[in-house]
Amino acid sequence: MIRLVLLRLVHKLAALITAALLALFCTSTVASSIVMAPFQSHYSVDYSGFRASRVVSLERTGSDYILRSTTKLKGFARLSGFGPVYEVSRFEMHDGVIRPLLYTVGDGQNKHKRDIRIEFDWKTGLSRGFAKNKEQTFPLESGMQDPLTFELMARLEFSRGQRAPHYLVHEGHRIRDYVFVEQEPETLEIAGQSVATMRFFIDRSSSRELYYWFASKPHFTSIQLRQEHNGKVKATVILKHSTMLD
Repeated sequence: MIRLVLLRLVHKLAALITAALLALFCTSTVASSIVMAPFQSHYSVDYSGFRASRVVSLERTGSDYILRSTTKLKGFARLSGFGPVYEVSRFEMHDGVIRPLLYTVGDGQNKHKRDIRIEFDWKTGLSRGFAKNKEQTFPLESGMQDPLTFELMARLEFSRGQRAPHYLVHEGHRIRDYVFVEQEPETLEIAGQSVATMRFFIDRSSSRELYYWFASKPHFTSIQLRQEHNGKVKATVILKHSTMLD
């Protein structure tokens, strides 16, 4: 009799655990699908006194995704002769992780000195590309991101309850660790809305310190980023509008 009661309790406990795991999986799946939905975000940029605008968008094309960023100088800075900077990443999802396929950045002109192109060949485990005005090849590692996708991958992990993302990021001429270190939360005013944010220091072992603010939910939108050097603010990027906040 006691054995029968114990068996029933074990079965009930197992059923409760299974139900809880299924609920957690469904919640995580829904949150992830929200992050990976197409969007367009507009930012204002201030880099050492130069003003610019930045537009970031995500779209789906077949089984792949395309993440774009276009930055245009504003005001007198436009007279410098520098055109818009186009940054594009084509990637696929592999076991729930963003896997870059092709990353490019350039100004659309014939001056290739600052251009970067990275082809991710996951079958051979090698990347081939161009950066720092020369051909570059590096071995790939599982989970590696590019300079554009690491932010989206972090948002995806936030939606799954992770709070300490850590990635190897392929920058074209080198591969660096990006370690997210959570700091005190802040509330920011964006387009007349009070947005609760999570603040992170991105440790890249660099003298140029990088900070990110992400909305707490539901899309974990990138709200603001700031770069500092020797205690001075060198660049700020602030969200002005996003379809994720509509």
